[in-house]
Amino acid sequence: MTQYQTGDLAKCCNVSIRTIQYYDKKGLLASTKNEENGRRRFDAKSKQDLEIILMLKRFGFRLKDIKKLLAENNKLKTVRSMIEQSALDIEQEIYKNQILLSEMKQFNKFIGKESKAPLNKLLETKQYVTNNDNLNTLTRSIIYQVLPVALIQYTALVTSLITKKWLPCLIVLPFMIAFAINLTHLTYKRLIYVCPNCQEVIKPNIMAWLLASHTPKTRKLQCPHCHETSHCMAIDKRMKLTKSSKQM
Repeated sequence: MTQYQTGDLAKCCNVSIRTIQYYDKKGLLASTKNEENGRRRFDAKSKQDLEIILMLKRFGFRLKDIKKLLAENNKLKTVRSMIEQSALDIEQEIYKNQILLSEMKQFNKFIGKESKAPLNKLLETKQYVTNNDNLNTLTRSIIYQVLPVALIQYTALVTSLITKKWLPCLIVLPFMIAFAINLTHLTYKRLIYVCPNCQEVIKPNIMAWLLASHTPKTRKLQCPHCHETSHCMAIDKRMKLTKSSKQM
């Protein structure tokens, strides 16, 4: 019968000697003592048990549960049920971590790599992150307003192409221009920006706002407080004021 000393078994299963000694002490592995040199010896059954222990540990099983499984020589259906529960726990943990990761990424969008803002600005940043989530509501509102107008414009264009008359386009053109100007003005009024370098709120003049390079949620602006030019995150001014008034 194959016999393993502690070091041999550890090397065979790619674990440390201390791990083998710990499992032996906890009664998870069966060993015998060599009376001549006092060393512990493990048989093939112990090696098999160790491989099972390592597998179940990897699945998130607790040692006391593994010990019970080994002692009672349970069937695989028992292990399957425990794996299902462990998998459910892992899925819940992954879900929580995904939410946390998303929140951390949102924080980093508001904090520049060279930010000189003091630590207490972190609390304001938390409000901005929450507000940034609410910005999606404003974005959807704009989309809902633009879609029907775009449909009217498209219909007028198709009608003009079919009839070979530009009158339909000319009729809707003034309304399109007025709508675009009004929507731009309303969007400008609703948005303010946060400097990632000093965490101060920025409200640029409308010309600087229009000419600045931008993405749906950022604009490249010069901060009047720290005088740095950065991609500043947009937040909804109305929602921010509502949150502040609630706190007061």
